[in-house]
Amino acid sequence: MLCEGRKLFELGARLARLGTLAVGSAGGERAKLLARAAGCGAALAGGEVCFHDGTCAACGAWLAGYYGFGAALFLRQEGEEIRLFLHDGAGKAIDPAPLPAAGSAGAPGSWDLLAGADCAWAANRAGDRLTRGGVAYVRGPAALTMALERMGWTVTRQPLPGGAVFTADGEGFALTVERGGAVSHPAGADALEAAAGYGEEPRAIPAFGPR
Repeated sequence: MLCEGRKLFELGARLARLGTLAVGSAGGERAKLLARAAGCGAALAGGEVCFHDGTCAACGAWLAGYYGFGAALFLRQEGEEIRLFLHDGAGKAIDPAPLPAAGSAGAPGSWDLLAGADCAWAANRAGDRLTRGGVAYVRGPAALTMALERMGWTVTRQPLPGGAVFTADGEGFALTVERGGAVSHPAGADALEAAAGYGEEPRAIPAFGPR
């Protein structure tokens, strides 16, 4: 634990060179503490740190892009395992190995808290889009459900015949949609943007039948 904490502290200090750092975690207290260690490292190195309550790495990456932050760090705890996700302000994954060394200690930076990150992410991706999507079942972050509901989908507790099934990967980046026996993989910077694009795609209208 001490070794991991020191590594995260040092990583945070190096990330401070990139600009404001968005930090989030999910899955357990250990991940939360390690995320705070990274935030302390960045702040003590003179950087600005924004801790958020988003529940997946894609939300943190969206925050970094939306607010023009330098990077987003997210830690996911699964049992005893800690997985680290690191992205730049453009949503591109960062390899921490070549990051510049931490600068010399100077005036400490700032440490802020941002609440409602999932809601903000969903609202931004949904925008003012309204669809005739119908019924949907969702496997993915809560923000995906919120975005679909804002766009007019009726989200159910279980898959229903004729409905769509939206499945996001564990961190909310990629999306798969199953509907009427067809499977598609809408493109987007994250699962929510992909869902918004899918909702705007024109639907085929049968040659005969109600309109």
